[in-house]
Amino acid sequence: MKDIERNVPYEPEVLDKLHRLQIEMLNDLDEICTKHNIQYFAVFGTALGAVRHKGFIPWDDDIDVGMLRKDYERFMKIVNDEMGDKYQMMTPAIDPNYACCVTKFQRKGTKFLSHLAEKLNCEQCIFIDIFPFDSLADDEKKRKNQYYKTLILDRLIYLCGSAHPIIPYQGIKHDIAAVICWCIHYILKIFHISAGVLFRQFEKECMKYNDSEMKEITTFGDGACLNYRMSRNDILPVQKIDFENTRIPIMKKNHEHLVKTYGNYMEIPPKEKQTNHAPYLIDFGSFENEAGKKC
Repeated sequence: MKDIERNVPYEPEVLDKLHRLQIEMLNDLDEICTKHNIQYFAVFGTALGAVRHKGFIPWDDDIDVGMLRKDYERFMKIVNDEMGDKYQMMTPAIDPNYACCVTKFQRKGTKFLSHLAEKLNCEQCIFIDIFPFDSLADDEKKRKNQYYKTLILDRLIYLCGSAHPIIPYQGIKHDIAAVICWCIHYILKIFHISAGVLFRQFEKECMKYNDSEMKEITTFGDGACLNYRMSRNDILPVQKIDFENTRIPIMKKNHEHLVKTYGNYMEIPPKEKQTNHAPYLIDFGSFENEAGKKC
């Protein structure tokens, strides 16, 4: 099986237009959050881009924001009432055909289709990724149990939608893993186990310790989530930083977040590691009344 490429360069005018639309989306998200006193903060590539490039990482094609779970749940409840004519939320709980644990804030009337998600029979629009942050168990054994359960559920959710995930191995290990993934995908299909059912179990495990005063939090599903865990006091209060032609909130200890996530984050990675979502079709809809551009 051929692995999906994730570093296909954009035509410059297409990427520029995508960035301009995403800044508009970010400003709309900020408007909702400010109105309802909901705190969000840039994470991952967006937090890195804000520091290293004063905006988007030049080859990046999305925006990543985090929210504490209580803010995330409030945001999910009000988006439709506030801007339901313009935006929609996407999770497996909303549409079980969406087989991914990352919540998307999507611009209606647009399209963003990549080979990573081409088998998903759901609305796939230009988006901002939203990552809810939950408590990690203080006890090491319970923490590892929580980590492995959420990681396995995340992988199963993905396999509900695709029999061919990205596999980070070569040779015989790759081939064995590919066969296992194919088998699991069709077992889930045969037993009618949907991404929505698994996602509810995933969220339950993520929130398992939220009612207790745990020291650290993270956003689950990623295999590295224990590496970039932070204390609440490391995140809040946020600080504002320039991002393109606007300003965006980042964690109080953003440097620590970036070191835990990327190591020497000011070093530009080589071309082969400059990844994006590599869409094969982008349609900007009515944005700026310009015609859609297909890649």
